[in-house]
Amino acid sequence: MASPLRMGIIGCGSIARAHAAALRFAADDGAVRTVAVADPDPAGTDRVATILGGVDRTYRDGYEVIHDPEVEAVMLITPTRFHREYIAAVAEAGKPLFTEKPLAPTYPVARDIVDIVQRAALPTQVGFQSRFHPLYRHAHALVNGGGHGAPMAYTLRDDQFWPTGDVVPGHSDWRSVRAEAGGGALLEHSIHSCDLVSWLFGPVRRVHATTRAVFGYDVEDVAALTIEHDSGVVGTLLSVFNGVRTREERRLEIFLEQASIEITSDFIVGAPEDSFLVHQSDAPHAERLDVTRLYRDAVAADGFDPGRQVFVYQYFAHRAFATAVRGGTPPSPGIDDALRAHQVVEAGYRSAAARRPVDISELD
Repeated sequence: MASPLRMGIIGCGSIARAHAAALRFAADDGAVRTVAVADPDPAGTDRVATILGGVDRTYRDGYEVIHDPEVEAVMLITPTRFHREYIAAVAEAGKPLFTEKPLAPTYPVARDIVDIVQRAALPTQVGFQSRFHPLYRHAHALVNGGGHGAPMAYTLRDDQFWPTGDVVPGHSDWRSVRAEAGGGALLEHSIHSCDLVSWLFGPVRRVHATTRAVFGYDVEDVAALTIEHDSGVVGTLLSVFNGVRTREERRLEIFLEQASIEITSDFIVGAPEDSFLVHQSDAPHAERLDVTRLYRDAVAADGFDPGRQVFVYQYFAHRAFATAVRGGTPPSPGIDDALRAHQVVEAGYRSAAARRPVDISELD
């Protein structure tokens, strides 16, 4: 069995807690060992270190993690505006990288980051963890398996409370500021869904979008997109950052030639609202799949005890990253996947500003 991948984390804010919990599970499996964490706030490093069950070293400066000789791979979980400089330093150090999404607040900087990673041939995985959720893994298998005919269309709705201290005490406020975040509901939240539909239905050709800023921040809290894929599939994406603290939900409906699929999920595995329905064209009623079984099948497919309960699906992403790095294979989703998701977001913003559809080919 390969030795655990020695990981260093840069950024110990609110989302780092979920990553730390996932890494703790992965450490129990022997896949990774987090040896160093960094954040300017000592309370943040202490909190993450506690979740991890302890680390060897804590730093105030993220560059110390990059240059720590015991760190084999770097996990970047900082606010988006810091990504470019850190990623350039990681590329120079030649250490495999796991970076959170989005890559950057603006499309030109995201494109620059993609170029940096590609020139360095840096093994990079981007934090599109939705691909690893057991329900969406099963949807991908059904859509691409051909058993229900070709996909025709879809509708996807994302909603979540606004992740800012104005709404939820303890959250950071940078996501509400355009200069720091670059965008709101679409870029910071639903870039996950832009990746998800690209993964399920192939590259996007054209986007027509409208956005709103209802709560008075200088980034949008509502975005509505019509998306056309190269494959001919058409879909809609509605993204809402709202003030309802108890609601975090994604609903995806997929229409195939011989069936429809309806998936409801939360941002943890095994949430009460999790459901998966398949309605075949000749059946009087939809079949409700056993989501617990889907979860167990996903764990078993990765070679682990199917009875094990893991509530953070980042665990599957981190295990995949460690396995790819140890095996010398490209991590996935990679930097090219990130570029495709950013292209959908950027086309959406340009479409909303120009009030017309925007082709992906116009961006570069």
